[in-house]
Amino acid sequence: MHDNGTSSGPPGGQGSSGWVDFWNRPNAIYANQRNLEAHFACLQNDLDAYLPEGGTVLDFGCGDALAAEAMAKRCRNVWLYDAAPAVRQRLRERLSGHPGIRVLDDDDLTTLPTGSVDLVLAVSVLQYIPREELEAVLHRWRHLIGTRGRILIADVVEPDTPMLRDIASQLSMARRHGFLMAALMGLGRMALSDYRRIRREAGFSTYTPAELQARLSAAGLKGDRLAKNIGPTPHRHSFVARSHGEPTGAQAAGDPALKVQ
Repeated sequence: MHDNGTSSGPPGGQGSSGWVDFWNRPNAIYANQRNLEAHFACLQNDLDAYLPEGGTVLDFGCGDALAAEAMAKRCRNVWLYDAAPAVRQRLRERLSGHPGIRVLDDDDLTTLPTGSVDLVLAVSVLQYIPREELEAVLHRWRHLIGTRGRILIADVVEPDTPMLRDIASQLSMARRHGFLMAALMGLGRMALSDYRRIRREAGFSTYTPAELQARLSAAGLKGDRLAKNIGPTPHRHSFVARSHGEPTGAQAAGDPALKVQ
C-alpha cells in the first residue's frame, strides 16, 4: 500500500490520474532501500503458496516488483503492469533480459485474450481505483481469468481506518528489519509532501469486507476472504475471487495451492 510504504503501484484510469502522476515521480513512500526490500520480501513469502506452478501471473499495479524474479521460478509467465510510465521504464531496464517476465503497457493490457491469466495479483491497488471504475476493472479481470483462474486482491482498506494504524504497522516492520530511524525520518518527509493533498483530491477508495464481496458478486465473481492479509499490514484484508462460471468440482478459491495442469 502506498500510504505506509508498502506500494504495489497504481492501476491507471482517468479518475486515478492524480495517483499515476504521484507514482510517476520521486516520492517519499519508502523510507530507504531496506524498506523497499523488506516489503517485497514479505510479499514474496506471503504470495508463494498462491502462485500457479507453471502458469501465468498478471501482477496488476506491480510497482517495483522486486519479487518478480522469484515468482518467475514458480510460474511460466510473469506479466507486470503498472500505470506509471516511469515505473514501467525502470522495470524494463532491470528485467528486459528475463525470458519469463514481460512488462506490459496499457495497449498490451487491453489485448490480453480471455482466459490467458491463471492468477491476477492486485496487491494494495483497490484504494487507488475510483469507486465508480471498480466494476469495469473487476469485469476485465474476470475476462482475463476465464473459468478456472483466480484473482488475489490484497491490502483492502476498511472505511474510517485511522492513518495512525497504518503508521504503527510501518514502524513495527521498521523495528523488525532495522530501519526504524529511517522510517521516522520518512514519515517526516511524507508529512511535508503533497501526499495528503493528492489523497484528498484524487480520492482513496475503502471497502468493508461485505461490500467488496458484494461488488465482486455483481461482477460475476465469488470472493472468499482470507484469514490473513497478504503483506505487512495485518489490519487490512485479502480476498481470493473466482468466476461464478467455474465448473463444478473445480478447486475451491480458499485453497492456496493453485496448480496448473
